[in-house]
Amino acid sequence: MIDRIFKPKGSRIWRWRIRLRPEDVRIEDISLGTSDKQVAEKRRTDLRREKEHERGGLLHPKPIRESALRHMAQHLAEFLSDMRRRGKSEKYLSNLEFRVSALVVACGWTLPTDVTADSFQRWGVEHKDLAAKTQNDYLEAARCLFNWMVKHGRVVSNPLVTLEKVSMVGRETRERRAFTDEEMGRLLGAAGEHKTVYMMAVYTGLRRSEIASLKWSDLTLEGATAFVQVRASTTKNGKSAAMRLHPDLLAALVELKSRSAGDSESVFPRMPRIERFKLDLKRAGVAYKDGQGRYADFHALRKTFGTNLQRAGVASRVAMKAMRHSDRRLTDKIYTDENMLDTWSAIGGLSSFTGQASLIASQNLGAASQNVSSAVTTSSGPEVVKTLVNIGDCHGLAQLDASGQNAGNGGSGGARTRNLCRDRAAL
Repeated sequence: MIDRIFKPKGSRIWRWRIRLRPEDVRIEDISLGTSDKQVAEKRRTDLRREKEHERGGLLHPKPIRESALRHMAQHLAEFLSDMRRRGKSEKYLSNLEFRVSALVVACGWTLPTDVTADSFQRWGVEHKDLAAKTQNDYLEAARCLFNWMVKHGRVVSNPLVTLEKVSMVGRETRERRAFTDEEMGRLLGAAGEHKTVYMMAVYTGLRRSEIASLKWSDLTLEGATAFVQVRASTTKNGKSAAMRLHPDLLAALVELKSRSAGDSESVFPRMPRIERFKLDLKRAGVAYKDGQGRYADFHALRKTFGTNLQRAGVASRVAMKAMRHSDRRLTDKIYTDENMLDTWSAIGGLSSFTGQASLIASQNLGAASQNVSSAVTTSSGPEVVKTLVNIGDCHGLAQLDASGQNAGNGGSGGARTRNLCRDRAAL
């Protein structure tokens, strides 16, 4: 163990060099901040006791104790600064700042020690009118801050880690539907100057904010394959993405580009607001809310894109990549309108395992041909079917033969057909 105070050569301030246990790798060298030896001894004693209490679990480490005395607003500002340094988008950081700041005020979180699971639950009860997703977003923002504080040694643990998110089953505030092909055609016909905006949404699945952030430099309209390169700073997941342009969309963009000022300009400087979108729907004769309570808002264009991928037979993994989702279930369940999937044709195209389909078809064919030939005998073997025609005095023999056919041929499944003329000659 090392435990001594000393004055470095040329210095008037006492210092403390310490290593309490042999397994401690680092030897600490701490300034005692005084030139008086008795004061230095007293401070060493206090610091030694503090370190022993920390080791025994009676005290938190000094960085945590210091952080506990700092206002939550300071921790939030430093957290946002670190997230910005790591390249997080401004929209993401703006949402985090807004939600955590609102919780700090509403829940009375002045210091980190004020943050408890109970205080957040009380906030949730007071704001139960908020959508389940909104409440979960607030919880996730606060958790994100405290996970960062735990990682940087500012708190011992996350006080909100035990809270469960609000279940969203049956609490969706807005269920969207996909546009049919006919509805989409009418909407584009009534959209006027915003037609290309709607085409961009329904042919690429880009979100409204991502479309609004597009610049002409993000588009490649010439070459073998035209595409749009969505910048990482504008996407929800913070990743860049390249989307191929549909020929119809490409033609509309080429026409629009001829009126644009330059590559640095926004592709869509005037994005339609919800009021304008509703007006375009009304002109197109498309209901904003259908009889099932489902909405056809701007984001429903993204759902239409996902649904059309499924209708086109695109593999689920490829559709997930095109939608830029991290979970395939999100693509299949949320962004696919099952009412537009052609399940009738799918079931009709299934294979027959029992042969009933061909049996029914042959029965229908036989019923339709009964009036053509009624005197036909068949055998269960490979022999060719023969048609018997009753003429003249063979008519009676034909009846006799029919009555005795089972006896002579071993039943209806006999392997041979009797020669009536030969039998007549024998008689």
